[in-house]
Amino acid sequence: MDIITKMQVDVPIEKVFEAFVNPNEIGGFWFSSSSSRWEAGKTITLEYKEYDAVLDIQVKAVHLNSQIEFTWGERSVSIQFEASEMGTIVTTIEKAFDEKDIDSIIMQKEGWVYMLSCLKAYLEHNVKIRAALL
Repeated sequence: MDIITKMQVDVPIEKVFEAFVNPNEIGGFWFSSSSSRWEAGKTITLEYKEYDAVLDIQVKAVHLNSQIEFTWGERSVSIQFEASEMGTIVTTIEKAFDEKDIDSIIMQKEGWVYMLSCLKAYLEHNVKIRAALL
C-alpha cells in the first residue's frame, strides 16, 4: 500500500521545489536542518532538534521543478510538483506499506499532511509552524 498525500501551495513551482532542496529553506517547514543541497546520489543528514533525532536519506533522483525521489530506511518516497492555475500542487508518495499495519499508515499519513500544511503556511505567509507540534 502506498500513502499518497496532495496539497496545493499558492506560490510558483520554482519556489516550492527550492524549499525542499535548499538546506537554508527546509528548516522553515520540515526538518530543523539538512546537511546539504539535495542532489541525486547524495546522502543527506536531516535533523529534528525538537525530537533529538537524526536520520540519513539517500537521494535517488532530482528533476528540476518536477520530482524528488529518496529513500529513508526501507521506504521509498517521491515528492512531485505540478504547476496549477493558483500555484503548485505537491504530491508525496511513500511506498510499500503493509496494508495490515494500520497504525504505521495512519501515523505516516498524518506526518505528510502536517508537513505539507507547514510548507503551505511557510511559503504563502512566511509562518514557521513546524515545531508547534511539541
